[in-house]
Amino acid sequence: MIRRALIAGLFALAAAAGPVLAQDKTPFSGLGDDSDKPIHVSAETQQADFEAETITYEGNVRIEQGELVLRAAKVVAEAPQSKLTKVTASGDVIVTSKDATARAPLGVYDIAARTIRLTGDVILTQGGNTLKGTELLVDLKAGTATLTAKGSATGRVEGILQPGDTKGQ
Repeated sequence: MIRRALIAGLFALAAAAGPVLAQDKTPFSGLGDDSDKPIHVSAETQQADFEAETITYEGNVRIEQGELVLRAAKVVAEAPQSKLTKVTASGDVIVTSKDATARAPLGVYDIAARTIRLTGDVILTQGGNTLKGTELLVDLKAGTATLTAKGSATGRVEGILQPGDTKGQ
């Protein structure tokens, strides 16, 4: 499956780690396959600004599109001419797919570009594997993701990768 390489850039240690990535799933694999599915939103409040063509959701916001689930304290959806173009989430943003979770203070889902950008203290987890950085850019169209750590204390992406079960491989 082409999308198996989606987070390959995050796991630059794959060659050394070997069995860690021998698992069947890669974080957010297949996520871009859902980009044409309906988007479901739930929140405690919704406020529409017809002049600015935005909708603001606050309070335990949950947005679902296929396998993608985005949760946050506040989400602002930009919908010029009634067409959803961008979703900006803030306040403990959590993005999950069926096999991975990413968490950060701020997230932007650009519908047209088919990208998700999480910024701040980013934590990406899949199974027992955890990676940390300051920005995660997932390009759903290209099937790639990049985690960087610019502005962090070390300037380096850091993480813990758990060895997989190599029996029978």
